[in-house]
Amino acid sequence: MLEAAIEAVHLGRKFDNVWGLRDASFLAKNHELTVLVGPNGAGKTTTIRILTTVLKPSKGHARVLGMDVLKDYEKIRRRIAYLPQDYSVPWDVTPEEYITWNLVIRGWSLYDAKDKAREWLNLFEISNIKDKPCRTLSGGERRRVAVAAALATNADVIFLDEPTAGLDPEIKQVVWRSIREIVSSGASILLTTHDMREAQILADKVVLINNGVTVIEGEPKELINSLPYKYKIVIGKSKFINLDDLGSFIDLGDRVILYTKTRREAINLVEEIDPNVKIHSMGYVELEDAYLYLITKGENFGSSNEN
Repeated sequence: MLEAAIEAVHLGRKFDNVWGLRDASFLAKNHELTVLVGPNGAGKTTTIRILTTVLKPSKGHARVLGMDVLKDYEKIRRRIAYLPQDYSVPWDVTPEEYITWNLVIRGWSLYDAKDKAREWLNLFEISNIKDKPCRTLSGGERRRVAVAAALATNADVIFLDEPTAGLDPEIKQVVWRSIREIVSSGASILLTTHDMREAQILADKVVLINNGVTVIEGEPKELINSLPYKYKIVIGKSKFINLDDLGSFIDLGDRVILYTKTRREAINLVEEIDPNVKIHSMGYVELEDAYLYLITKGENFGSSNEN
């Protein structure tokens, strides 16, 4: 069985004299969901465009399903599906027509394509708008149609660039469920997102990219456990609080995120400083905290990074 769905080795892409991607290296296993995360301009979309054979790399190499993205681009394109970040479905077709003919173009029979289109319209809870022209749909509805069309292909590897951008929370969960079911059925998915909660919930592996370079890759739990802190508490600022006394923290203006090894340590520290300070929330650190720490190398975590 093929071990890797995607292999990127020192990938780079230069646009004129500017590197849009400097050095991306990671492995995405077969039958898993890999999520690329990173700030705007980090190189996530450029990475996906190289892996889908839309762009040629300026350096490094990559393989999809064991095939080279330069030498075997025609074979790769037949076995993948790709949803770009800002893609919108054509306005003069209906959702059912769009998904159906997208499958027919890929070689499906018209009968099977219609059947599959109806299945995905039901899964995404948009069967009630299946016959409406896409120009009459909301942005979120059109996005659901586009994502459904990509997932309906049954492609071996599916690339989704910000698939849930602009969707309401309850609709996101519908899309999340469908994405996980596709992976469980044997597909491999590479997805980009700015939503750390989405990455933490969905990902088998997270790849963090910053300034065009892979920072780290691993399971969400591994990245969270890499933090030197286990607990966080959000408190209100007080004139009686000296931030230098808080150890590791992020300043949010009128609030502070305080990081400690335990919940009791956080509460004790706050009470020692000012027993009247307002506690807004408390809980375990999450992927977003690991993301902030790894991106900034701990530099945004107050005057001290050790507790």
